Amino acid sequence: MKNSKPVYSLSKQQVAQNSMRFNRFMFFRYVTALFFFVNLYWTILSIAHWTVAGMIPILLMVMDGCILVEQTQKYWQQSNRLKVTKCGLWVQMAINLIGVIFALIGQTQYIVPFMNQTGRWLLLGLFTLGLLICLYAQRKIWLIEHDQDKYLAYLKAFEGTGGK
Repeated sequence: MKNSKPVYSLSKQQVAQNSMRFNRFMFFRYVTALFFFVNLYWTILSIAHWTVAGMIPILLMVMDGCILVEQTQKYWQQSNRLKVTKCGLWVQMAINLIGVIFALIGQTQYIVPFMNQTGRWLLLGLFTLGLLICLYAQRKIWLIEHDQDKYLAYLKAFEGTGGK
């Protein structure tokens, strides 16, 4: 009976450490969910004015799904590598940059056919915001992959105390 209690607390400690390591990547799950729903909305609105550009948000949603699969695997895999997340956010960033350029030259109807010229400045703001979010996420990826993120210090302190 005495031996079962330390085994239980060790298991509880391991679960706590796995959860903390998993939470290290929480920001990316939230950003991916945000982009997924924005791309879903873009897809739904594009159906009424379907063009080949309507495939852009669909492909972005597929990429978001791949990112979410990689993020889910982080609970079991202790790697700090974010290959799919990094690639997916680069693709999202490239689309946002193209959107900014198209909005600046007044050609948004080619990528967002359901908006007219009066929505040009709104699109410019949204694409710019998406671009900034992607840049910030890429910075966080770099910090995590190089073990320079703040959360790692908290994680090491937690593990150093034995998870108590």
